[in-house]
Amino acid sequence: MGGVDAIHMPPASRVLYLGAASGTIVSHVSDIVGLESLVYSVEFSHRSGRDLIIVAKKRTNIVPIIEDARHPLKYRMLVGMVDTIFADVAQPDQARIVSLNAQHFGRMAGILLFQLRLSA
Repeated sequence: MGGVDAIHMPPASRVLYLGAASGTIVSHVSDIVGLESLVYSVEFSHRSGRDLIIVAKKRTNIVPIIEDARHPLKYRMLVGMVDTIFADVAQPDQARIVSLNAQHFGRMAGILLFQLRLSA
């Protein structure tokens, strides 16, 4: 695993992945946590969401959710409590989006992982 196993997503954990896009990195997370886990993958774009659904058909631990991560109440029936929230949302209000989702789905001792994109 080259050290990637130390990124706070142990096997059998539940992950909420915000900004899943076409599912490339989501598929890596799926491999890291293993088949006994769930990776709830939220993506706003319908175009990218189609690709995400194709990836999810091959990986049974990925739950694709085509919805806006700014509105977690819209997908609350699909997502349970999670151990880790992985934020890959390229939006100026990324911290607010993650906070909203953490309030609904995060465990008290959970982990937040941010992928920050800074503009020049």
